[in-house]
Amino acid sequence: MYGRQILGIFSPEVLLGRGLGLLIGFTLHEWAHAWAAYRLGDRTAYYQGRLTLDPRAHIDPMGILLALFAGFGWAKPVPVNPRAFYPHEKQGLTIVSLAGPLMNLLIAAAGGVLVRLMALSGMVERTTGVLLGGGLVQYGAGANGFFDFLYGVLGTVIIFNLVLFLFNLLPLAPLDGYKIAVGVLPPEYSNWFVRHERETTFVLLMLLMVGLISPQFNILWGVLGPPLDWLYQMLAGLYPVFG
Repeated sequence: MYGRQILGIFSPEVLLGRGLGLLIGFTLHEWAHAWAAYRLGDRTAYYQGRLTLDPRAHIDPMGILLALFAGFGWAKPVPVNPRAFYPHEKQGLTIVSLAGPLMNLLIAAAGGVLVRLMALSGMVERTTGVLLGGGLVQYGAGANGFFDFLYGVLGTVIIFNLVLFLFNLLPLAPLDGYKIAVGVLPPEYSNWFVRHERETTFVLLMLLMVGLISPQFNILWGVLGPPLDWLYQMLAGLYPVFG
C-alpha cells in the first residue's frame, strides 16, 4: 500500500480534476441542451453551431476561470426558442432544461464506475473524500502513487459534475431549475416565478457573493453539501465526510 496521501484543494490532482471536470461538464451540459432542443424541433442552437462536442463552442474563458479558482462560473448559454415546441412550449422547455443537469449526473456516474473498478481491482485499497466549505480535500490509499493521482483526478471530476448537477437544479433564475419550476408547477406558482425572475436572480447573486466573502455563512453549501455527499457515496461506493 502506498500510504495515506493528503490532497489539498490546489494540489495537481485536484486542479487537473477541476479543469477536466469543468471542461467536460460545461461542454456536455450545453451540448445536451442543444441536442434536446434539436430533437424537439428547435433548430436555433443547431444553426448557431452549438450542436457540437467542440468545447470552443460552449466554453466562456472567463466563466471557466472563475469556476476553477472562485468556485462559481458559467458556460455560453444555449439559445432556445420555446415557440418551436408549440403546442407544448412548457413541456419542451422543461425537457431541454433538464437535459443539461442530467448530463452532469451521467458524467459523475461514469466517473463513479471507474473509481469502483479501481477499488475492485485493488488499485485503491481505501479512499475517503472530505468535503469542506466548498473545497475538496481527499485522502487516498492506493497501490502506488499513480493510482492515488488518478483517483484524485477522477474523484474531483465526479465532485464538480455533481455540483453542476445540483446547483443548476436550484429554482433561481437564470439556472435550469428556474425554467424547470416554471414548466412543471401549476400556473399560479409558475406565474409567481415569472413575475419574480429578477428577484430570484438577485437572490442567487447574493448567495454566491456571501459564500465567497464569508465561507462560514455559505448557505448554498449548506443546502448542496449533504445531497452532494450522499450522491458521491452512492456513485463512487466511497464514504466522503461532509463537514
